[in-house]
Amino acid sequence: MLIIYKFSEIRVPLVPKLSKCIYNGRLEIWPSKDWELESIHCFEVLEMVREHISTVIGLRADSSVTDNWATTEIRHIDLGRVYAASILYGYFLKSASLRHRLEQFLGLPLTDKDNNLGQMPSFQFPEIKARLKNLVGCVGNKQFDSVGQESRRQESNVDTFRHYVMRFDPETLKMCAKLRTKEAAHLIEKHSCALFGNEKTGKLETDGLILTSFSSLKRLVLEAVAFGSFLWDIEEYVNNVYNLKDS
Repeated sequence: MLIIYKFSEIRVPLVPKLSKCIYNGRLEIWPSKDWELESIHCFEVLEMVREHISTVIGLRADSSVTDNWATTEIRHIDLGRVYAASILYGYFLKSASLRHRLEQFLGLPLTDKDNNLGQMPSFQFPEIKARLKNLVGCVGNKQFDSVGQESRRQESNVDTFRHYVMRFDPETLKMCAKLRTKEAAHLIEKHSCALFGNEKTGKLETDGLILTSFSSLKRLVLEAVAFGSFLWDIEEYVNNVYNLKDS
């Protein structure tokens, strides 16, 4: 309920069961609420979220309106996996960004810890590992004016945060990516089943193709990332009252 409340604060209703969003054989989620869902992230995290979207659904941040409304087909089970992985990614980014801010506040130096940007440590989250490898990019040059200087400062923060995440040792990476409580893992499973599950059995659908637009896919991914970010906050809050079970 607290997570639903967090969504209500930014005036974003959670997507209902997908079967209720299919019109004339096509899945459409409207309104998109992209701006509201992006507004919860700081600039450096938002850039990584956008790169995540580009990686998992192939939609660039600078895509045109025509690109956004182009249609594609995706397997029902694959869409469910993308949604669940994006929840975990949002959870991971929230954990990593808070850790980054704390270390900056304490003035701790950024170290390589025996890793470099081309070598990711081996750990138990292959989806996030593959995604992080794709998130390394170059920062383009900007015009030398006041707006451009602010852009360079923000992009420098993005680059710094990206480098910070890429330099995690295996133990730190696992600690930031792992769900801290059993209740959080159970909540993700129940929410995914409610969204993607069969109405009669309640189990996740495994068959069938879904025709949808890239705009609707983006909406689902942004919601999932926000869900993961909110979950991190709420899990900490509830744990102070109810002593949740460690995962």
